[in-house]
Amino acid sequence: MRQAVTILPCVALVFAGVPGGAASQNAKNVASVTKGTAAACALLTPAEIEAIQGERVEETKPAVQPVGGSFANQCLFRTPTLGKSVSLSLTASDPLHPVALTARQLWQKQFHPSEMESDEESAEGKNVKKLEPERERESRKPRPVRGLGEEAYWVASPVASALYVLKGETFLRISVGSAGQETERMEKSKALARAALKRL
Repeated sequence: MRQAVTILPCVALVFAGVPGGAASQNAKNVASVTKGTAAACALLTPAEIEAIQGERVEETKPAVQPVGGSFANQCLFRTPTLGKSVSLSLTASDPLHPVALTARQLWQKQFHPSEMESDEESAEGKNVKKLEPERERESRKPRPVRGLGEEAYWVASPVASALYVLKGETFLRISVGSAGQETERMEKSKALARAALKRL
């Protein structure tokens, strides 16, 4: 499948956290690219996480990941049980590179590739997948989810299932870790998405 590999690196970075010396530089990146844009850590409150996950938030870890011509503003809401932690990323167009590929176009590439990808882009995507086979785990066929944003999809994976929600020129990715059954994780992700969308 040709699901956009450009978006999927969010998973590993957010759940790994930001190590040592990279943290201060990443904090600068967060500040510089999120001016005028909602920061991921501000889209959910600790109280909302606790109400759904049943555990308090011990720490929030912000990060920024370049995604093509856009950026993924990420936040890990870490709970005492790692499997109940919540990962949220907000992908938006990079204000520093306004002519680059927009977040909405990245969405189209991921969920409607036949409408967006040229043969050259497809070949390039295959090369990336060969280099990063572990990211193919989340490349299963997305399942449409009704009633969220303009469009939403659930992407199932044994490692990190996630809910993607499009709104305007941005989209969210929410994952509640690996604890619980898939249907339970999806319902919790939907509840969190509703809360986050109100702040976009």
